[in-house]
Amino acid sequence: MIDIKFQRGIAVITVLLALAIGVLICSEVIMRVYHGVKRSGNHFNTQQAWEYALGGEAWARQQLNEDIEKDKKTSRVDHLLEKWAVAGQKMDIEGGSIQIDIYDMQSRFNLNNLITEDGAIDPVQVNILKEMFSYLGVRPAYADMAARWASYADDTDNMYDSDKNPYRAGDTQFGSVSEMRQLKDIEMKEYRRMQPFLSALPVPVTININTAPGPVLASMTDNSEQTVERLKSFIEQRKLQLNGYSSPDNFISGMGIQDEEIVDMLGVSSEYFEVRVIVEYNGRKVWLVSTLFRDDQTGEISLLSRDTSQRFSLGNSLLIDDSNSTDTAKDASSNEEAEEQADEGDGEDKQDGQ
Repeated sequence: MIDIKFQRGIAVITVLLALAIGVLICSEVIMRVYHGVKRSGNHFNTQQAWEYALGGEAWARQQLNEDIEKDKKTSRVDHLLEKWAVAGQKMDIEGGSIQIDIYDMQSRFNLNNLITEDGAIDPVQVNILKEMFSYLGVRPAYADMAARWASYADDTDNMYDSDKNPYRAGDTQFGSVSEMRQLKDIEMKEYRRMQPFLSALPVPVTININTAPGPVLASMTDNSEQTVERLKSFIEQRKLQLNGYSSPDNFISGMGIQDEEIVDMLGVSSEYFEVRVIVEYNGRKVWLVSTLFRDDQTGEISLLSRDTSQRFSLGNSLLIDDSNSTDTAKDASSNEEAEEQADEGDGEDKQDGQ
């Protein structure tokens, strides 16, 4: 009798054990299927968001194309009151949204202006960049270092070979503004301060006075107090020019610029544009930065690059045209210094307390 009960108990335990194993196997299969479906869904949503981002880029192309078609009837002028320049344009889509900003790349200083066609350093351009860096509260020495980085001559005197993690200078054109982070002993806070006002276009270009922010325009002047005030007035007046300035003469005479090389750097139209797109779709987010070239003669728009590695917010760029933009960089510099001093003071207080 005992043996029968024992055998029945063993049978029940065996059945329960088999059932538990079966449940574990089923749950594992279900979890794998669930995660597989989830991954597939995330991949699909990401791909769909990417397609929407490309759609945002195509929309930007359309805006630039409409602009140049309109200019054919009037004059070739690009300014901040045109439709393409409206900041933070947003479109709602099923499951999310698309945000698009178009920036004039010729409103910034082109790092590849620092060297001539044969790769030699252009001292006039270096001095302009020094003025801008000084205005931004960045060490002007970085202008010389940037020029030496880009010049074809190997003139860095093993500056980077002796580093703890040695590397070589570019000795060619800048491919990206981010290369500035490779300059010797550059600090991130200084890079962040200069980055919004720089570009790395493949050829030397003019500065568009209709779109350039205060610090870029200030680099063309003597930076005296009177000139700074006149520059603020110019930026205010620029907002009232519904069709933009048709020539740089107003800026040149207003700022008292006499250097012909600087005069030749100024223009009122642009060929290079940056398109920034943020897409949110079903919980997935995609960032896209595209650089476009619009031929002044044919109006044809070409893609130069696409970048999906940057993370940014639209609508808060330092490039926004504002009457106080000439003070922005100096204020930011003062605030950073104050924060550093406060941090040092806090550290000293803590040490005293200990």
